[in-house]
Amino acid sequence: MSLRRLLAVCLVTLAVPLAGATTARADIAPPWCGTKVPDAAENLPANLPGSFPHIPYYAIGCTLQSIQDRSIGGRMSLEVIGKSALGRDMYLVTINALGTREQRNGYSRLRDILRRATSDPGRAQSLLRRGDSKVPIFIQSGIHGNEYEGVDAAMRAIERLATTPYGSDPEVDALLDHAVVAFNVVQNPDGRVAGMRTNGNGFDLNRDYITQSQSETRASVSVFRKWFPTELLDLHGYHTPTLVESTTVPHNPGIEYDMWFKWSQPRSDANQAGLASEGFGVDRPVNAVPDPAEWIPPGETLPQGWDDWGPFYTGQYGQLRGLDGSTVEMCNQTDADCGIGGVAPKYLGRMGSLRAQELVVWSTFDFVLDHRSEMLHDQLEIYRRGVTDAPRPELTSVPPGVIGTPADHDYMTDYPRAHVIPVGRGQRSDVEAKRLVQFLLDNDVDVTRLKRDYRSFERGSYVVWMGQALRALANTMLSVGDDISDRVTQLYAPPGAWSNGFLWGADVVTIPRDRRFSPSTRPIRRAAAVQGGVRSGRAAAYALPNDSVAAVRTINSLVGSGVTARLATEPFESASGETLPAGSVIFPSDAAARLRSAGRSAGLWFERITADLPATEPIERVPRVACLCSALENWALRQIGFTSDQLTNAAINAAPSDPLANYDVIYNTNQTYPADTPENATVRTRYSAFFAGGGGYVGARPSGANFLVDNGAGQFRGLDMQAQGDGSGGGRATERFDLLAEEFGRVTPAFQEDVSGIVLWDNEAGASSPIVGSYPAQDTGLVETPVWFTDVPPEVTVDGRLPASDFLASGHWPNPDPSAGGSPIIVHGPNTANTARITLFGIDPLFRAHPERDFPAVSAGFYWGDM
Repeated sequence: MSLRRLLAVCLVTLAVPLAGATTARADIAPPWCGTKVPDAAENLPANLPGSFPHIPYYAIGCTLQSIQDRSIGGRMSLEVIGKSALGRDMYLVTINALGTREQRNGYSRLRDILRRATSDPGRAQSLLRRGDSKVPIFIQSGIHGNEYEGVDAAMRAIERLATTPYGSDPEVDALLDHAVVAFNVVQNPDGRVAGMRTNGNGFDLNRDYITQSQSETRASVSVFRKWFPTELLDLHGYHTPTLVESTTVPHNPGIEYDMWFKWSQPRSDANQAGLASEGFGVDRPVNAVPDPAEWIPPGETLPQGWDDWGPFYTGQYGQLRGLDGSTVEMCNQTDADCGIGGVAPKYLGRMGSLRAQELVVWSTFDFVLDHRSEMLHDQLEIYRRGVTDAPRPELTSVPPGVIGTPADHDYMTDYPRAHVIPVGRGQRSDVEAKRLVQFLLDNDVDVTRLKRDYRSFERGSYVVWMGQALRALANTMLSVGDDISDRVTQLYAPPGAWSNGFLWGADVVTIPRDRRFSPSTRPIRRAAAVQGGVRSGRAAAYALPNDSVAAVRTINSLVGSGVTARLATEPFESASGETLPAGSVIFPSDAAARLRSAGRSAGLWFERITADLPATEPIERVPRVACLCSALENWALRQIGFTSDQLTNAAINAAPSDPLANYDVIYNTNQTYPADTPENATVRTRYSAFFAGGGGYVGARPSGANFLVDNGAGQFRGLDMQAQGDGSGGGRATERFDLLAEEFGRVTPAFQEDVSGIVLWDNEAGASSPIVGSYPAQDTGLVETPVWFTDVPPEVTVDGRLPASDFLASGHWPNPDPSAGGSPIIVHGPNTANTARITLFGIDPLFRAHPERDFPAVSAGFYWGDM
């Protein structure tokens, strides 16, 4: 332990009993400032040993303002960087002292380094060698609203750093001299107020960094973009003992693991020592400390269950952009379980949680300051490898205490030469290509455009070269990913694969490294505008294929505003001779002015029809959706323009009048058909009436299919299905396979492994399908607990089918059930007993709002089903 840290620990030990904080500060305690509103943090039980008053959300802003008013020498800045889902402010505090020449010089050098970091990292390294630089550190807290103490720890750290006189605290002085520390004080205001894990839209924000669907995530990303933090801590709870995330296999293939092990392990050592100084134990997963049985599954030899495979976590997104980072899961017990060797730590309960977070934060500060130049150099070295298109280094060693060989931990894969996002020919949707390109640019990925036609790619197509500083992030977002089915037994949480390039709405072509590819390109700063409107010339009607999220929104907007529309139920030709698929929406020629405006706004073309119109059915209104689904799926449906409300069997059963009478279609992913018992008589009668009246149905996941099978709703007589995987979110989740199998009944998987990934599916019905008519001959979809159909009655159309073999493109599907290969995975058809229309997906088309590629097919199921 360094002298600075030893002195600081002594100061902390003396100060805590006075106010339960790092130093005695009256304003981080009641009475709170601000206008009092109900807040779960303020109402936590106070009967645990060491309990203390958590700061409620309503007091955070005014307390931070008070601290800034008292900050010394302007070292603290406070800004609102975004809004939560429900409109609450998000606060960024930056501590950056500029009171001495040393501090100003260090910050000036950091600015010069950051200015060149991704464009000329070699030059940035040269600047670093010439003199000392401040190091950027990012602390984020409260991403899960009911994990409280991280926010309190951040508030106390901010006050200590902002108001401690220079020269009175060696640890504070060192940070002021040598670091810029950014605090995202409360990443989930809605969750803190409500006392829930998710935000106001129902999203777990720590699963959103690869999609960035939520405003809170985008605000957090803005901090990464501004500071390129070398070190990141994301303050969570709870785990016994305190967990410092040193992650197990499988590892994210984009992370440079020689650098990660080099810094993660000694920084975790420092955290462990800091915790031990007050009697706190630690859990370090990759080291299987303290209990190997917790981290090594039966029959395996490597720690698993706290991996960094998914880039959708804060920590993993941060590592793809920077050097090192950890989730910190604080202990929250009132006994020796939080301690070492059966001895309770100095502080227990909620005060113990607070102290654990503070000790990890301050020991991290101390470690990073001691190694700041080397860490900054290695962060720039990662960028230099990217810019120079250097080969991935082989992992040749692992630090002492890490279980497994270098080969066990080496998930680094070679990058391709480039990814191309075509425009025009070869692109299903130019407007979705624009959306993907802008997303890449908003994440600091370098994108170029073709200066002229090159091979099959049209001029203006986008090329993302892998010779760039953030090649790891670029490839993570654009590639289809890797199949790790044979490498690990379990994942911490699904999905086992992700891809903005293969799950969003644009086509992406990967150029292998061994392929000659040398087009002339120019860098861009923003995606190019996409033209749209109505095609010129005489028209009997206009048609818009339902082939993109933009198309879905546009159709819903037009129909919702009263424009007459019809659904094509067969393929047909446009005036240009192009075959347009079933499922396209046809509008009358007298709506041309409104269509032109909508097309220009959305970047879509309405195609002319001059010959006889195809067979159609009227679209009376935008289908109203009864969503037997998660809050995330319900949110996604609303984002694309549907009126969608969450319902459950219990709510339908208990309502005084039939709520299903207010909806046109059901979307179901989580409700099973209610059992035939007296208590369920009402809900069963209401479902029967809904289907008898022609209500449509779209289902996904095991529940969505089982709802209809055999003794369920009985809508698809003769349909049978299989599923594989427990959908539990990995070995550490509480929902277990046997409970799920008992609930679903008909699900009879042969294996119990976690299954999730990206699958290929063949478009069997082609342009004749009103569901998948606009999709190519083969496409990709995301599965989590995949479903396939083993018996399909003759009146049911098979839209999509898994290939006979090699259907997993990436992810985790060990020991696939032999019946999956070649089986139907998307079907639709009428119920022969009534007029109901049904569509079933074996893929997971709305999973966490990520697989946007599938949103049009779900929308098509609604429009076709509501007839």
